Amino acid sequence: MKRILFLVVTLTLLSIATAFSATISEDPSSNTTPTAAKEEGSSEVSSDYFSTPDDADGDSLRQDKGGDQSGYRRKSTVRESDSDDEAVEAGPAKGSQEQAEDPREVSGKEEREFFDPSTGKEERQVQDGKSRRERQSIRDDKRDKAQGKDKKEKKKTAKVPARKTVQPVAEPSALERAMGENPVIIDKSRPQPYGWDQLTQFGYSFFKRGKDTFAAQTDVPVGPDYLVGPGDRLIVTLWGSINGTHKLEVNRSGEIVLPKVGAVKVAGVSYGELPALLRGSVARLYKDFQLNVNLDKLRLSKVYVVGEVASPGDYNVSSLATVIGALSAAGGPTKNGSLRNIQINRNGKVVETVDLYDFFLKGDKGKDIRLQPGDTILVPVIGRVAGIVGNVRRPGIYELKGESTLKDLFALGGGANPTGYLQRVQLYRVEAHDKKVVKDFNLDLSGPAAEQQTSGIKMQDMDLVNVLPIDSVLRGYVRLEGHVLRPGDYALKAGMKVSSLLQGDNLLPQYHAGAAQIIRLYPPDLHPEIVYFDVAGALKGDPAQDVELKEFDRVKIFSREQMEETPVVKVSGEVQRPGQVRYLENMTVRDLLMQVGNVKLSAYLGSAEITRIKRDGGSVTSYSIPVNLEQALKGGAANIKLEPFDELTVRRIPNWAEVTERYVTLKGEVLFPGTYPIYKGERLSSVIARAGGFTDMAYLKGARFTRENARKLQQQRMDEALDKAQDQIIKLQSNVSQTAASAEEVASSKTTLDNLMRSIEILKTKKAEGRVLMEITSLHDLKGSIYDLELQGGDQLTVPSDPGGVNVIGDVYNQNTVVTQRGRDLEWYLQQVGGPTGDADLDSIYVVKVDGSVISQANSSKFMFYNSFWGKKLDSGDTIIVPRQYEKTAWLRGAKDIASVIGNIAVTAGVLVAAGL
Repeated sequence: MKRILFLVVTLTLLSIATAFSATISEDPSSNTTPTAAKEEGSSEVSSDYFSTPDDADGDSLRQDKGGDQSGYRRKSTVRESDSDDEAVEAGPAKGSQEQAEDPREVSGKEEREFFDPSTGKEERQVQDGKSRRERQSIRDDKRDKAQGKDKKEKKKTAKVPARKTVQPVAEPSALERAMGENPVIIDKSRPQPYGWDQLTQFGYSFFKRGKDTFAAQTDVPVGPDYLVGPGDRLIVTLWGSINGTHKLEVNRSGEIVLPKVGAVKVAGVSYGELPALLRGSVARLYKDFQLNVNLDKLRLSKVYVVGEVASPGDYNVSSLATVIGALSAAGGPTKNGSLRNIQINRNGKVVETVDLYDFFLKGDKGKDIRLQPGDTILVPVIGRVAGIVGNVRRPGIYELKGESTLKDLFALGGGANPTGYLQRVQLYRVEAHDKKVVKDFNLDLSGPAAEQQTSGIKMQDMDLVNVLPIDSVLRGYVRLEGHVLRPGDYALKAGMKVSSLLQGDNLLPQYHAGAAQIIRLYPPDLHPEIVYFDVAGALKGDPAQDVELKEFDRVKIFSREQMEETPVVKVSGEVQRPGQVRYLENMTVRDLLMQVGNVKLSAYLGSAEITRIKRDGGSVTSYSIPVNLEQALKGGAANIKLEPFDELTVRRIPNWAEVTERYVTLKGEVLFPGTYPIYKGERLSSVIARAGGFTDMAYLKGARFTRENARKLQQQRMDEALDKAQDQIIKLQSNVSQTAASAEEVASSKTTLDNLMRSIEILKTKKAEGRVLMEITSLHDLKGSIYDLELQGGDQLTVPSDPGGVNVIGDVYNQNTVVTQRGRDLEWYLQQVGGPTGDADLDSIYVVKVDGSVISQANSSKFMFYNSFWGKKLDSGDTIIVPRQYEKTAWLRGAKDIASVIGNIAVTAGVLVAAGL
């Protein structure tokens, strides 16, 4: 009945706990945004197999970017409409972030935009290696869309963590890439990329949208040629016979009114002549005065900007404004407008034509005239254009005005870079409304011939010149690598041999003199082969070994550690640091002993032994060589010279015992407890007598004797038994759901197995005692008995006082300690704690005696209904252990066996537990 009630209460509590946890917990998916869930579910695959090596594809990647001078990818065509200008101007901000990505940090696939000259269109080329920043950008876009959808649906989502701000890395220029590129060897060469990055029209980026970069400043000094007009404000300061400061504005009649002087006509007067004019007017009334004139505020002039500009219209500009300032105020010319034929109309006549290329390329602002009120600036449609791309200093699309030849186009582009391949310069040309063709030119000429050829090639509208890069493969070199001081590339000279590379101090110590390699490329396909040579012979000048070098040769030198087995000698026995030591030439026995810290005090110097290996063809034999260490340490003939793989054995002085082998410990109720040195063959009774014998309080039945050797063996058996029991519990846990008949049985079995597992975890933290069971009644009886053991180092005897009670633990109603009463048996002590519970296993009750022995029903006599186990008389310090009953169900029979094992282990460890609770 009690068992049924216990199972019902347990099941009810489990149901309440499950319902309560379900109400307070949240579904983890409810706190995760849809995008976050998507990101968690999709893993990013990164594999070295798909990665681009730094020394291989990295060179190709740098070549891919070799023609990109703008620092970002552009998607604008050669000619763009006004409606596309804003999208093009927004490109650099986004593109600069894309280019900030390290080109070597790639994995997966990458789509690269380039211009295909065969079609005249942008194409996308899929390459291995999509940058991590691009992948992150794709994920961020998906996350932003998911967040926007969630906001519209007004669903509660977790806060998305803020992105970390990454400082963009400056994109290297073409010169930085060309000069900072590592040398590319022949076997690492890759095909050059076909096509080029999208070009931009030159000059239009000078007019940045939203910034009046070229607007005239109003706080600059005004020149003497400035003509004063209506709207200007003057500051006239007088001192002397008349004092005062007057701010006077020129009215529409072109006059200012001086106090006490009257109106003075100043319109059309230059600023340099103005002081004299005013001084003459004041001098008519006053004498002995001084006068100073400054311009306080300049007038505004209305001008008109029309044609192909971003924002055509009328603009009020400063009277100091010039053509470039007015164009900047209007947003600058669009890419459909001309930069080279800007006209300024004044009173119906063209007073000046401005070519902005003079300013952009030469810094010449000679024609940037000052505007007059009513002036009109006309930006006509762009004229003929030609582009130059590739390895030039300033690639771009240029508007042609007076330029008509390839020489002129090269001048606009800043000339070819030294990395430009002039033997094959390509010209892509559009034949009027018919087709596109390509032509090749060899411009690798010098002096007047090259100038004459480039001057003879005429440019047409929409021509595009491509200067291909040179082959980046290093030429005229041999490479030295391996175990050398200065590895790297060396210039190949005529008749150069291996000894030229290795002479001097270029070889590191411990190089392998026997063999080295040359990896040589053989025509016609430049396949690699290995050429062998002997280093020592090459250094001596042996013609057969001192090989003549060829272009692209890679000379590899090995170290002795790579090519030779490191010889060792071994020492064991009575030395400070026994083990292996590297063998050195001419090493002796004394040298070896100094390497290992010399011999110990316990070493027997009269005789040692060297074991040596003798190789005879295909067989090996070993033999020993006696050594007198005392003489060897003094030197002389006894200091034998060692050979590789010798083993020196240093013996111990006979009967020498280490510190741990010379002492035993006595604790508890002895007259003089402590640690005592022992001699060989001394027995337990002898040491107890030296300690003064037992005290009157000694409880000899509880004497505990431990030994280190016994402890190690017990610990090994204990660990094995615990691991086996733990495996059995795991198997029972996996099968319980299949064998249990009901939910109550599942819950009960889980509780039982968990308790067993906790007992195992507790016992794993304990160590075996190493206790040796013995019976001691008195010192007199101990002498000469079987328990008078011969002592070993580390032995320990603990003699307690009388504990005065019997312990009762396990499945009883009141686990406790009962005061010992003479003549009382086991059954009486159980009754004092209420007796076993209904779950107790009465057949498995056992007693751990104070001396370490165990009494159970199995080793007690039985006759019919009589069992002597229950009438056993107990002593002070004994422990009664009442295990739990495990035979309620079929599967629990295995748990009973496990509990029995745990109980035995607990006794071994000296831990008084009821196994399985």
